[in-house]
Amino acid sequence: MCGGVHFRKGYYEIDVNIDIYPTAYNDVKVRTRGYDDVHIDVDVDVNTSIDNEIVEKGDISFRLISEENKEFSRYDKSVDTYKYICEDCGFIMSFIKEKNVESISEEKKRKQKENTYDWTNFGK
Repeated sequence: MCGGVHFRKGYYEIDVNIDIYPTAYNDVKVRTRGYDDVHIDVDVDVNTSIDNEIVEKGDISFRLISEENKEFSRYDKSVDTYKYICEDCGFIMSFIKEKNVESISEEKKRKQKENTYDWTNFGK
């Protein structure tokens, strides 16, 4: 953990928007049969299908609670959060300031690069 003693309260604000666009399709079939001029049989088949297109959009932001004492000028500040996960234990940490971290893979690449020899001035 960071070992700090001063902390500010904050909260996550979630904004979700869902739009549904329904489209109805009708298929109508009409069949008629007549035996004479007076008796006519009419069969009507109506098939309806509905297709829904769903468009969803969401946003989550972290907001720091304002420390202003004035009620009308007080607003909570939106801040970016940086999340880091310990590759050894899986502990997840969130910060509002970016940290200089290195993954196991990045460390391995850095050490390989540091250990390569520079042969440009060899034998001079």
